[in-house]
Amino acid sequence: MTLDLYHRTSKEPATSSPAPPASADLPPILERDVRFGAAVYGSFLAASVIGVAYESGAGARPMTASLLGSMLVFWAAHAWSETVGERIRLGAAFRPRDVLAVARREWPLVEAAVLPSILLALAWAGAWSRETGARLALAAALVQVLAWGFAAGRRAGGSWLTATVLAAGEGMLAVLLLAAERLVH
Repeated sequence: MTLDLYHRTSKEPATSSPAPPASADLPPILERDVRFGAAVYGSFLAASVIGVAYESGAGARPMTASLLGSMLVFWAAHAWSETVGERIRLGAAFRPRDVLAVARREWPLVEAAVLPSILLALAWAGAWSRETGARLALAAALVQVLAWGFAAGRRAGGSWLTATVLAAGEGMLAVLLLAAERLVH
């Protein structure tokens, strides 16, 4: 049994506020089941992997391999954990083909590492030094975090200024989390 909280009468109890119906004029990308959080997390994770690999003295080739490998492992872990969660939530209604939908939904985590990986691979190929490759890859990952913060601010109806402030806040949070992660390692 499901309870339609949006169309309930005022006499019916509700435990939380319902989400409004989806707008008919959403951009095509928002009509799909896209996990923007996976992309944000992927950008942060990429920055973390790059930082740890760089500080360990790894060359451009191992940094590139470490970044791509880590992203694939984390994507598989996210897809697996979300699949288990969906099986718990849906029970017998969960179909084997739903695993592919969950895996696709988590794929932005890997996509977030594409540009940083290309920048590291170019260092591996000799286009620039290991240090330059790592700095560019780290910068690309952090710019992605800023861009996601800006997109969130604009999507929430904020002005350009509000979205910029939100992006700056997201960027500062990412840097603080990276610093905290560095202390742990």
